[in-house]
Amino acid sequence: MTQIPDRTRVRPIQPGSGPPGRLVSESGRFAEALRPRVMGPRLAAALGGAGGRSARACHVLDAKYEPGHRALVLYQYGEHLVRGDLLGEDVLGGDGAVHEGGPVVAPGVRLSVFPHDPDLPWLRHVLDPAVLAHRMRDALGSQAGTRDSRCRVRLLRYRPGKRATLWMEFAPGDTSYVVKVYHDAGKASAVARESRALEAAPSPKGVLELAPVVAHLPDLSTVVQAAVPGVPLERQWAGRRVRSAASAVAGVRQAAQAVAELHAYPVVSTRERPVEREVRRFGLRAGRIASVDESLGATLAGLAERLARTRAAVSRTDADDNGLVHGDCKPSQFLLDGHRVAMLDLDHCGVAHPAGDLGTFLASLTQQAVRCGLVGGGPADADLLAVLGEEFLTAYFRARGGGDDPVARLQARWYEAVALERKALRAFARAPRSPLSGALATEAHRCLDKLERTLP
Repeated sequence: MTQIPDRTRVRPIQPGSGPPGRLVSESGRFAEALRPRVMGPRLAAALGGAGGRSARACHVLDAKYEPGHRALVLYQYGEHLVRGDLLGEDVLGGDGAVHEGGPVVAPGVRLSVFPHDPDLPWLRHVLDPAVLAHRMRDALGSQAGTRDSRCRVRLLRYRPGKRATLWMEFAPGDTSYVVKVYHDAGKASAVARESRALEAAPSPKGVLELAPVVAHLPDLSTVVQAAVPGVPLERQWAGRRVRSAASAVAGVRQAAQAVAELHAYPVVSTRERPVEREVRRFGLRAGRIASVDESLGATLAGLAERLARTRAAVSRTDADDNGLVHGDCKPSQFLLDGHRVAMLDLDHCGVAHPAGDLGTFLASLTQQAVRCGLVGGGPADADLLAVLGEEFLTAYFRARGGGDDPVARLQARWYEAVALERKALRAFARAPRSPLSGALATEAHRCLDKLERTLP
């Protein structure tokens, strides 16, 4: 959920590796900021009105940490969401206090209480039911279907400094909408433009459904989409009560067909997402991690080097044509509604190799298996997820009209390793002391081991 804050406004930790001693101090301060029982009383003292709540009412919902670069924590304190930015020691006063922005608590964390977010200053306006209802009636006209002067709004997801996703309706039973508030007006414009271009483009008559954009509010960096019905794909196998392996397989086959149909669309995006650039960023981020966790940083850096080295082995001129991709293709992005499949969240839509979407989906299944293993799950869980990955690939190639292409499968597995490193870096950012990051890196290396054994 947590993303990069705007350094010009929030002034978090300054970029660069910095002196080793300073980074050790930073790492220790961030570890302290992740302890809810320590931070709870501090939030109560700074925000006031604790109402007798104990520190147990404080929870860490998310975090983002890149050593020497940025550090951000999202707390839930009572009924409040609180963003905490770890400030660099150079911007803290001699008494540990800063004289701008929100209150600062030890160990140098600046607090912002939702809906205040220094990167989303317009969020409070969108959350105002009177303001949003007025803007929606202006955008929809008679489509609004109501004369109410206000609407009902509830928060679905909050990514501090990046995006807030809201659910909105005028009255129970009326059409519902998903409202996305972005930190960047350009990002909002791109999402609106590309979604509308996809809606207008000729498309295959199959299972894929995309949520239509009904309004774009440029001054509020906000995009509004009609809500689409459906059951989350992950519900077919998540949790202890799996409906059946057959229903899970059927679900991933439908998802694969939807991805194939998206890849058949004309390229409506101008946002290029070359994988080589991303792999280079992996190396830079791994170097920052090495400054506070030498072993993990070296593992992630070595993985980035191996990805760069093996890239050419899975490339071929006639198969490397880039096209339109979803960019964040994982099971949580799919809703099943009978024979229809809705794909959500085109925020990362762009131009790249289609195998990137396949690899991201496979990596999400692998990540679920790793998490299950870390909490004591049985082999049967991992076996089912592995089967689902193979079924997804087979159904995708079938939907694209081709047979089982061994080279295309190798490409998908290489991109799975890319996505696993991406997830490993994210796992460290959310919980630097968790074993998840290292376990995901190990799985990425296993992908590459299999790939190299298969290569001629």
